Order: sequence, then C-alpha cells, then structure tokens
Amino acid sequence: MKKPLFLTLLCVLSLGLFAANNKKPSERELVSQNMPKIEAPSKKYKVLCFSKPYGFRHNSIEIGKTMMEVMAEKTGLFDVTFSEDLTEFAPDKIKQYDAICLNNNTHLQKGMKDEKMRETFINYVKNGGGIFAIHSATDGGWKEYVEMIGGNFDGHPWGAGGTWGIANEDPNHPIVKDVYQGENFTIKDEIYQYKDFDRSKNRVLMTLDLSHEATGKKNGKRADKDYAVAWVKNYGEGRVFVSSLGHNKEIFYHPEILKMWAEGFRFVLGEADVDTSSVPKPAAK
Repeated sequence: MKKPLFLTLLCVLSLGLFAANNKKPSERELVSQNMPKIEAPSKKYKVLCFSKPYGFRHNSIEIGKTMMEVMAEKTGLFDVTFSEDLTEFAPDKIKQYDAICLNNNTHLQKGMKDEKMRETFINYVKNGGGIFAIHSATDGGWKEYVEMIGGNFDGHPWGAGGTWGIANEDPNHPIVKDVYQGENFTIKDEIYQYKDFDRSKNRVLMTLDLSHEATGKKNGKRADKDYAVAWVKNYGEGRVFVSSLGHNKEIFYHPEILKMWAEGFRFVLGEADVDTSSVPKPAAK
C-alpha cells in the first residue's frame, strides 16, 4: 500500500511543479520583462499620467498605467502621478510636471470645457512642457489642441483584429533606430487615419506600409496616402511625441514598441535632443 501512495504523491507533486513552471505571466510581469534599458538619466523628472476618457473607454487604459509605473521604476527616468482629475491642469498644479502622458484620452474637449484651463494647458506645452500622446489622445480636441498634437482621428480602416504593415520611415532617428533594427515590420493593433494632419509640421517616424498586401487593400480617406503612425514635433518650446499604436493591450508590453516609447519619453522630457524637422514622404517603391 505504501508504494502506490508514494507514487500518487509523487504524481501530484510533479503536476504542481509543472503548473507552477507553466504559470502564465501577469501583464505587469510582461511589461517588466520587455522594458528596455536606457541611458542613465541626468535627473529624475515628474510626469502626470492622465487617463480619463470622455468618449470611448479603451480597455488598455489600465495596462497603460501599469506600463508607466514599470517604466518609471525600471528606467529611473521619472516619477509618475496618476490622475483622472482635471484639476491637475490648474496653473498651480500643472507647472510641477515636466511632461504629461495622455493615456487614451478620447475626446478630451468634452471634459476640458473651461477656456482658461484649455489655455493653461496649451501654454504649458508652448512654454516647454512635454506631451506623450497614446492612441485615442489623438481622437478629438479643440483647434489649438489638434494643432499641438498634429492630427485628429478620422476613422480606423485598419482594425484591432488585423495585422498591418508598418514602415520605419526614419531608421536612423534615435527614437526608432532600434525598433526591429530600423526595418519595416508587421503588428496587430488598430491604426488611425488622420485629418488636420500636415507632414510639413511633424517629423514622421513611422507610417502604414501600403506595400504590405493586407494593409494596402484597405481604403483610407487621404488622397496623399500619408498615414502616419508615430511622429514627433516641437510646439513652441515644448516637445510632443505621438503614437497611433496603443489600442490593444499587447502593445503595452511589446518589446519593440517599448523601445520607441522609452526613447519618446526621453525626448519629451528634454533628456534627449532629437531632430524634429519635417522630411518629405518617401517615394513609393
């Protein structure tokens, strides 16, 4: 009787160890595993992560906050304050932050209705503040906000369930040179098209690769076929980084996208000086 009991206990123990070894990592663990190393920062900055949507609420908002928390911890680049309270944009509060992460803030104009608060926000950027805009932070806004961001949502023919081609237009640029070693790639996410987008006012880093079969089959609205996915710009003395990527949760722990985002944060915080001058759209191959 002892031997069968021993074998039974051994099997149970083995199954337990197997289950433990094959435990699915949490989202936080995935973000942490894939967060890149960066150059040691010259100081620790202060960042506000504002995560209140006033339209469609993306289910990736929470992992966006997790990504910010992990990036702060692992890079030492900044301390982060999380809020959904618009009072953080009051003059006496906003001035304490070196940059603001707009974490999928759909239709910010519907919440930030006060003209003085809007003016304070825009002047914050013009006077040297940084903006890191994720996905639907580009959906909506008022005139000056859209001008500051660089474009406004105009639909997404390239849906969240598809895998789309991305062209690295600027493979030597510090923000994207290490993303897939500067090569083009494919990714599963929802990709926006933009109205009120003027390439001459932005440094485009990545665009949709319309030579990719599935991507090129979709009918976008832009006559110039210029579908930017990531860009940087100066706005007054301020620095703006925009990522159309950020609908699907997986984007927030994608190792290659985190490379771009970490360098994007270094730029908006003034830790890295990069070229923001516009470049023409490359000729189609």
